[in-house]
Amino acid sequence: MRQLIAAVAVGGICILSAGCHGQANQGPKASTTTTTTTTKAPPPVMEGSLKEFLLPLEQINVVMGTTDMKVTNSRTAMSDDSATMTPRECLAIDGSAQAQVYAESGFMAERDETLNRQEGDNLTHFAEQAVVLFPTAKMAGDFFTASAAQWQACHDYTHVQSRTNWTVAAISNANGVLSTTSTLQDPPASGWKACGRALTVKNNVVIDVNTCCVDPKNSAVDIANQIAAKVR
Repeated sequence: MRQLIAAVAVGGICILSAGCHGQANQGPKASTTTTTTTTKAPPPVMEGSLKEFLLPLEQINVVMGTTDMKVTNSRTAMSDDSATMTPRECLAIDGSAQAQVYAESGFMAERDETLNRQEGDNLTHFAEQAVVLFPTAKMAGDFFTASAAQWQACHDYTHVQSRTNWTVAAISNANGVLSTTSTLQDPPASGWKACGRALTVKNNVVIDVNTCCVDPKNSAVDIANQIAAKVR
């Protein structure tokens, strides 16, 4: 039925246009093209670029809300503080770039700096910024995913040497940044009272940050995001 109606309609059009002679001339057919836009993944970061991603001292001072922090250590190998705290599942929360945390991850290299501000016998501000290189962006992303699950297992931990106890706040995983804050129980009158942690990934680089002071607020997240902005 649809074919019959279509035929009658075409015939009517031909009559109105002074008749059809043989096959109707339908004119040139419009060609259709499909354009596909693909985003090329950036090349992996090489080890020689790692150091340049760390923030300069002046920038760390601004984020930490002070003016006179000093670089106290620069490393190309990870620390192992597992003997100084318990339980083991909280090692990743207690500090950044820990050797045992990254032991089975397949990472290739790392660079990190520790910065302090001391007032008398007390450390009032602390920051550690680390960048960890993986062979591929997928491996770096896999480490981030594993860390998101691992961090959830930590709620409280103890520093064995100082016999201080720490309580871990809820773990946040927002905008590509894993973060939390640990609060010192029964803190002294002076010195830091809480520490912030942040972990994020950009390309094949994991960015691992720890900050401590009276109130670290979002300092660890801010430093991690500023480092990530420098990675291509």
